[in-house]
Amino acid sequence: MAAMSASPALGERLTNRQKVLIYVSLMITMFVSALDQSIVATATPRILADLGGFALLSWVFTVYLLASTVVVPLVGKLSDMFGRKPFIIGGITIFVGASVGCGLAPSMPALIAARAVQGVGGGLLFGSVFATLGDIFTPIQRARYMGYFISAFTLASLSGPTIGGFLTDGPGWRWCFYINLPVGIVAATLIWVNLPMSRQGGRLRDIDFQGALLLGAATTCALLALVWANETYGWGGAPTLGLFAAAIVLAVAFVRQESRHPQAILPLGLFRNRVFVQANMFSMLQGGGMMGAVQYLPTFIQTSLGASATASGIVSTPQSLGLLGSSIIAGQIVSRTGRWKTGVVLGACFSVVAAGLMMTLDVGVPRWHIAVFMALFGLGGGLIGPTISVVIQSAVPHQQMGVATSGRQFFMQIGQVLGVAVMGVIFTTTYASSFDGELSDATRAALPGDAYDEFRDPTLALDRARFAAVTAELQAQDGGQAVLDATVEAQREGVAGAIKRLYLFATMAGVAVVLLALFIPEIPLRRNFGPPAGQPAEERAPDLQPLEAH
Repeated sequence: MAAMSASPALGERLTNRQKVLIYVSLMITMFVSALDQSIVATATPRILADLGGFALLSWVFTVYLLASTVVVPLVGKLSDMFGRKPFIIGGITIFVGASVGCGLAPSMPALIAARAVQGVGGGLLFGSVFATLGDIFTPIQRARYMGYFISAFTLASLSGPTIGGFLTDGPGWRWCFYINLPVGIVAATLIWVNLPMSRQGGRLRDIDFQGALLLGAATTCALLALVWANETYGWGGAPTLGLFAAAIVLAVAFVRQESRHPQAILPLGLFRNRVFVQANMFSMLQGGGMMGAVQYLPTFIQTSLGASATASGIVSTPQSLGLLGSSIIAGQIVSRTGRWKTGVVLGACFSVVAAGLMMTLDVGVPRWHIAVFMALFGLGGGLIGPTISVVIQSAVPHQQMGVATSGRQFFMQIGQVLGVAVMGVIFTTTYASSFDGELSDATRAALPGDAYDEFRDPTLALDRARFAAVTAELQAQDGGQAVLDATVEAQREGVAGAIKRLYLFATMAGVAVVLLALFIPEIPLRRNFGPPAGQPAEERAPDLQPLEAH
């Protein structure tokens, strides 16, 4: 049954022209998804001005991440059994349809609901697109094409703010969502025409939906606990502790369910694979422990250095440029030599050096210093990004590639949320003590209570309306300008102290990342679609029937 052959042989049955067309359509699809995130961030102030609901703002981003993370593991298993094509087209359809819903949203709750559906579409795409790359290219080829994929994401990050600003200032913020419609139609059409339908086989009723439900519930509880601990209830609050407890109980039930189900969503046998486990730990720690600290850099640049939001973006741009260049170079080197470990170790070293240099940041530091440090971060990320996914895919049987790929995406997103939450706690607690230490007794006594409470928020300077109100209040009292100047300076020093502490922890995480990189076994990247090194050939999908060469 050649038409129903398993996905491992897909790359052997496609012409080069088909591969190129499929690859371009996949890249367009993921470019739209990545572009959407940076465009939405740019349009946020105008969205708030139109819809209101400032208290719900974080949910515009949180609900998307939550929905996409929950969906990814199930999609990996289903696409392994039933083929990638229906899930990619379904993901595009849901993503684009939800984008239209976002554009039509009459209120902030409606926008958040549409973003949740959009996250489902994004999860379908992330859970199947990267696995499709593994279907059409051999492991040693994937590094090169993964490098190009990373480049597409980088270009989306670079161009997103500009496109978002143009659309927001021109036809309006709603077009930041509507723009996904024509591009999504093009991508879906290309996928429909060029990607063959292939599947390994299986019955829908055999899928472990109970395990998927348990994993989804555990993930939801854990992510909500992390988000609310950081933003609302604190780490010791009853809702936070209750959600963490529920997540643990559900996770234990999930493991028990997976251990006895023949079609497990996330087969526990994968965790006996040393490369799979270590590479995923590497991704979680690198993404959460190190890159999580970068999220708070704009607060330092705009508060401690007094720079504008635009200048903050410009200073951070070298990270994207470094990632753009090194990801392409790393992909080319790996695809030609088959050697990947040196690049991963070097990338980890670049990242930890960059984190260490960030510990020198202080009030008055030249902005170009930060730009250089960020370029190092980008170089490190580019050397790592295209490779780790390929390594994980190469470490498992080809018929489990969708599960392994979605597993990597799942653990990476969990790591990022955890990293941002933990780094947020470190940043805010360090700032509070540092700010109080920098504030003299005389200034503290002259500072009204409500103004003091406002300055205890390290992001005060980023909210122009709030900062203007506090400034006006202090300037209205006798000697208020001197009190204002002293308090602003204390805040600048406090944020600088917090960012130093943040990057101390990031450096410690970076050292752990380097050690993990050193101990990951360098498995050979295959030049064909056969089983992994040491994997018996019999474990390939039994219905593999190569078609005639084109």
